Amino acid sequence: MKEGKELSRRRFLATTLSTGAALTAATLGGAPMNSHAAAEARIAFVTANLVAQVSGYRFELAKWGDQHKKTVAATDAAAWKAICAEIAAHGFKAVEMWEAHAAPEVMDRGRGKTWKSILDDHGLKAIGYGGGLSRKTLEICQWLDIPQINGWIGDNTPEQAAAMCKETGVRFNVENHPQKTAKEILDVVGGGNEWLGVCIDTGWLGTQGVSGPDIIRACGPLVRHTHIKDVKAAGGHLTCLLGEGTAQVAECIAALKAGGYTGWYSWEDEPEDRNPFDSAVRNRQWIAKQLG
Repeated sequence: MKEGKELSRRRFLATTLSTGAALTAATLGGAPMNSHAAAEARIAFVTANLVAQVSGYRFELAKWGDQHKKTVAATDAAAWKAICAEIAAHGFKAVEMWEAHAAPEVMDRGRGKTWKSILDDHGLKAIGYGGGLSRKTLEICQWLDIPQINGWIGDNTPEQAAAMCKETGVRFNVENHPQKTAKEILDVVGGGNEWLGVCIDTGWLGTQGVSGPDIIRACGPLVRHTHIKDVKAAGGHLTCLLGEGTAQVAECIAALKAGGYTGWYSWEDEPEDRNPFDSAVRNRQWIAKQLG
């Protein structure tokens, strides 16, 4: 595979650190926010949290591409079943699938059917695909009944992206990484439209040292998905327990709620030095508390 294209979601990771609206109630099942259970029903597990699984939960962020390739090679049906079983065992009902766990270079319709069956067997709903926008990744979303891709637009113009999304019925939301302003984020999707929106990554806003709540308010209803992550300090991307870092995660969630956001809250950690399942329940409950 050509890393510059198929790994587009993370292809700018190395340079990022060095260079310094809503989904409808019908899409979400119409769950009202009036109980802890309803809040937890809107929280998803991002399988990119398992980026270090193939290396014993030790890796360097700059080597994300290597982990991607190793994960693609290691993820057969048995591995995917084990991943889904552990996610379900930790109380999650929804997942956002990392591209390496359903990679364009190995996925076909038959494998897609198998992956979907495994999800169903474990009571999991795939609510997003974390990766690059392409015709193949859109097709994978169709096979797995995934409504949106959250990641990078690739080499597509906003017009090309919108046309492909309309054709397939799958939306695309750009995930912020190096961007420091709402304008920079929105420019990627040409200002946004019915098919193109924004996936706010609170951790990367923290890494860039900018006000997440201000950017969320500025993007308004074009925020259609979220990655809820915390980082230890601006200028780096070492993750930590939600609420214990500098990413203003609680304030970001408050801004989302105040703006009428009704989409998913995907918990994302991607630790370089530990098993994310050790803090999965704690972080899911922390998000639910902010929502409730």
